[in-house]
Amino acid sequence: MRRALIALATTVALLAAAARPVQTAGGSGQGEAQALRTRLARGPLTLRVGLARGGGYRIVTMRVEDYVAGVLAGEAAPHSPPAALDALAVAVRTFAVANLGRHASQGFDLCDQTHCQVYRTPTADTRRAADATAGEVLFYDGAPASVFYSAWCGGYTERPSEVWPGAVDEPYLPSKPDPAAADLPGWSVTLRDGDLLRALHAAGFRGRRLRNLAPMARDVSGRVVRLRLDGLQPDVISGQDLRVAVGNTLGWQYLKSTAFSVRRTRDGYEFRGKGSGHGVGLCVLGSVARAQSGQSADAILQTYFPGTQIVTLQALAADWTAAAAGTAPVPTPG
Repeated sequence: MRRALIALATTVALLAAAARPVQTAGGSGQGEAQALRTRLARGPLTLRVGLARGGGYRIVTMRVEDYVAGVLAGEAAPHSPPAALDALAVAVRTFAVANLGRHASQGFDLCDQTHCQVYRTPTADTRRAADATAGEVLFYDGAPASVFYSAWCGGYTERPSEVWPGAVDEPYLPSKPDPAAADLPGWSVTLRDGDLLRALHAAGFRGRRLRNLAPMARDVSGRVVRLRLDGLQPDVISGQDLRVAVGNTLGWQYLKSTAFSVRRTRDGYEFRGKGSGHGVGLCVLGSVARAQSGQSADAILQTYFPGTQIVTLQALAADWTAAAAGTAPVPTPG
């Protein structure tokens, strides 16, 4: 069972290999709240989604619940229990409403790739989860929460700023142990000298030979913060930048996370690690394990996004309409 779960993690992580850039604009979320209010004033929320096709995008307008069902098909672990799918559905919808107009310069809201959220053909299970949680989003301090999720946190969630320098470490995105995701088998991979050097050269590092690669610092979660590159210039790289360099050149199936150890071999470097993805926010495999143990979707969401509140788009639209008419106060969920 554990190896089946880690296989699911690999499947999800390969679909979501490139970390989504975090929102960093002040962290208050009031701009996102105003954008959502403006859209809801027009009627039921729809999204303009850019579907990548042949080097460009085909723009499709769809109901938000159809979008959520499609993203669940692209991002969830196969055969997820209903509670895990429902929790992820709320996170997916929240990410969407917090990022309205992310591709405004290209004429749409969100793309169907890892830059936003991976969208695939919905299934009966993902449609059920979207409908069961219809309109539900996470709010914090009166605005949509800035939420994230990854395939497998390796037993310890990560702070946004450790992945995206300059990102706001919201109180509902802590770095903390996740026992539900701690006992899955880890991964290992050996990268040959020439392949690793090729990846580093492509990332802008200079030098004829990498003499040694060694971690210099780790954060509280155990993930590698910085590594020494003996023989290259610059001679220091962040753990996340190493993962991106290897992923962009060699493939994202190798360094699945930055929670790894590394040792020199005869003709390369052996990496042993845990986790798949950046580890910020909801852990997909952790949520699966929690759902299997009987936790509800609401309990899962409070575990990964503590202090947030579930509100519905329908209630927000009604309250904001009443407030605009002067018959009710502006809602301040969270």
